[in-house]
Amino acid sequence: MLSVLDDKVRRVLWGLAAEFAYLAVVGTSILPPRSLLRLRLARVVTPEMVSYLAARIGGDVPDVLANSILGMRLGGVPRCELLSGVLPELHKLCLVLKSRGREPLYKVMSDVVVPLAISASAAGFEEGDVLLTSYRAVATRRDRDVAAVMKYFRRWYVAARF
Repeated sequence: MLSVLDDKVRRVLWGLAAEFAYLAVVGTSILPPRSLLRLRLARVVTPEMVSYLAARIGGDVPDVLANSILGMRLGGVPRCELLSGVLPELHKLCLVLKSRGREPLYKVMSDVVVPLAISASAAGFEEGDVLLTSYRAVATRRDRDVAAVMKYFRRWYVAARF
């Protein structure tokens, strides 16, 4: 089960990073029709993913580990209050998922992407750094940031996908 969640976290991080890279390279803010950003937040960043990240980051705290394992097994988010002491960004991600999980991701993007990327990086996923770089390239639209994003993607399958 953990390897499935590990793969899912990586796929979501790479997918979001690829979409932000596409938006940065093309220089548009128009979302493609089948974009991850058009889906509901709870479908992209699932509660199980947040529980998995919480278990990887705060695994040495018994309460966090127990709540995270229950969240992974039962499909829910761990208690957000427990996560504030582990990592503030993970706490923020948990609160946004609970309160605004039914909204499309593009509406809550500013509240989700940075905490997700920082939490993923803290959990040991290098894809979190890629997501943060891609998001910065979309936000700033500077050539230096777009060039940094292009280094992460060796093959530009992302442009052909849309």
